[in-house]
Amino acid sequence: MTALQGHRRPGAWAIVTLVLTGLLAGLTAGTAQADPDPGSGKLVLVLDSSGSMKEPAGDGQTKIAAARTALKSVVTKLPAEAEVGLRVYGATVFKRTQAGACTDTQLTVPIGTNNRPQLQAAIAKYKPYGETPIAYSLQQAAKDLGASGQRTIVLVSDGEETCTPDPCVVAKSIAKQGIDLKIDVVGFRVAGKARSDLQCIAREGRGDYYDADSTIDLEAGLDRLSTRAFRPFRISGTPVHGEPQSAGAPVVAPGHYSDTFDLADKVKHYLIKRTIAGSTVRAGVSFRRPEGATSLVIQTEVHLSTPDGEDCGRAYPRIQEGDLGFATGSASSWSKYKQEACAAADQLVLTIDPGKDFREIANVPFELRVDEEPPVTSTTTLPARAGNPVWAPMAGSTPREIVPGSSFPDAPLLQPGSYKTTLMPGELQLYKIKADWGQRIQAQVTVPALSGATAEALGIVRYLDTAVISPTGEESFSVFPKQVPGQPGGKRGVLTKRGVNQAVTMKEIRYMNREGPNNEDTGTATPGEYYLAVSLSRKAEDTAFTVPMTLTVGVQGTAGTGKPEYVDGAAPVSGDSVTPSPTAEPSESASPGSGGDKTEAGGPVQGNDDSDDGTPIGLIAGLGGGGALLLLIGVFAVLRLRRKPAVIQPSAGGWQQHPNQAGPQHPNHGGPQHPNQGRPQYPNQGGQQPPQQPYQ
Repeated sequence: MTALQGHRRPGAWAIVTLVLTGLLAGLTAGTAQADPDPGSGKLVLVLDSSGSMKEPAGDGQTKIAAARTALKSVVTKLPAEAEVGLRVYGATVFKRTQAGACTDTQLTVPIGTNNRPQLQAAIAKYKPYGETPIAYSLQQAAKDLGASGQRTIVLVSDGEETCTPDPCVVAKSIAKQGIDLKIDVVGFRVAGKARSDLQCIAREGRGDYYDADSTIDLEAGLDRLSTRAFRPFRISGTPVHGEPQSAGAPVVAPGHYSDTFDLADKVKHYLIKRTIAGSTVRAGVSFRRPEGATSLVIQTEVHLSTPDGEDCGRAYPRIQEGDLGFATGSASSWSKYKQEACAAADQLVLTIDPGKDFREIANVPFELRVDEEPPVTSTTTLPARAGNPVWAPMAGSTPREIVPGSSFPDAPLLQPGSYKTTLMPGELQLYKIKADWGQRIQAQVTVPALSGATAEALGIVRYLDTAVISPTGEESFSVFPKQVPGQPGGKRGVLTKRGVNQAVTMKEIRYMNREGPNNEDTGTATPGEYYLAVSLSRKAEDTAFTVPMTLTVGVQGTAGTGKPEYVDGAAPVSGDSVTPSPTAEPSESASPGSGGDKTEAGGPVQGNDDSDDGTPIGLIAGLGGGGALLLLIGVFAVLRLRRKPAVIQPSAGGWQQHPNQAGPQHPNHGGPQHPNQGRPQYPNQGGQQPPQQPYQ
């Protein structure tokens, strides 16, 4: 039994309404929202029609009745252009001993658009009856969705698997069909083996797991998970394969790339060819902490050097245990201590070291961004390095509804003003804000006082993390801002039932900030599209719930102040567009209809009872897209390079950026920590230090 099962709350299946509604909300929301392609995703609902759905839902009706009510409500809100289908299982064969019990699943409404009447009619006929062939149903659902594109499976279940094979093994097999397919899970009033099985399905399916003990829990979990289905997190970039030695390493131009950490403790090498004499080269690497990693801290190293071995710059992307976001680091070739050698080299060597915990991140894909900034004609007339910012009051406005981004390509572009949304434990929200030379961003996140079931689910204390992420992927928020409202402006606020008011800002963007010692300096040395990251810490025993949130954003300063003049009128060269071209599918992936699947379901589990054991299993929401918010998605295919170095150009699609801007990186977002751990440290990933010290 979960921690909250003893508390009485409204009916359980309403969480289905919120999650599924949010699943497609990204297709319909208007203000301050990115513009995903409505035709880019498919969703299939897989519903449990087993006998245990007759049981009470805890709010005066049966589980099947609550499910019908929630699903009908969801269907009425689905946009007509969204491709949705419905599959049920356990609907026609009563006992496991009867023929066909373990293949009892039907696609009652084919995936398509403008099919809401058919969905409503099928849901009305949805009745509890037979067994629980979860694994086979998942396999068939994957086939329903096809072999490409963003694909979502939402499995609603109330019983433990009664057939073979193991659904966890099947989830892993399905995940190999492509990086754009994932499975999220919400366990409804589950415990013991049922809960661990559902957690395994989510983990192997590259999804998230949430417990739900009530209607409110289900609504909250499905609301947020569904939003991400059509705007999933994704790693993108032109595939490239770094080599163990610099000899024969790929030569990369400024742009946006993807690679994968190897199974062994091997450093990856790349060669960066300068296109502008004396330029500043920046190389950023970012990746997600894989779910199930056990190391307290996973730290990698990004290193730029000359072909002769002269050290130019280092960064240390790292993730602490419990982090919900990303590790990121950006190394720069510019150093006030070593300008001559590092600026004169025609080619630089980039190395990426997986570190001592390489086994934890084996097969984890990462993004690599390379940009190049020309030298300036003079720095004598440029403003000095910016000091600690002073918070400027922001005029209030009526908050507008907003759908947050779950990855950088779909982060909504915000204008100064107020916005409202909800935030779920374990969720990382991303927003995009443009800032020019002489400007700085400030943002304020407000959660009101909480009561009732939400306050109960919250517990005593949570951490609300905020951060500003630079165009080159550094956490660039100011550590010691002045006169900020609410809690001190860092990245971590403490949320209790009384609510929280958390403010974050950054230093004014100036060219000379590159000389500073910390991320808050080097991360504010270029203009462009910055990102605001917001997350709420999660506990292992959490049920799914959301808290209301208001976000107020301002941009202070006059655009263009302190803009540098580059030598010979040269322009910076950086990464790619807002809609990066998808990377190739993993070469070992099988198509959904492949006959080589050795985990095809259909046989009964030996030793099980003829019917469900009565343990409520819950709702499995598998949301297929470019990746999950909490669990790293997929293994990217790599582009094998010939031994003869050749310049690799980034994909035609790219990130539209300010001219002096590297592409956005994934933030090393400080995730939830134990209350006694205190405020997180701020590593100097990008600052300049004396030669005898590594650039962190």
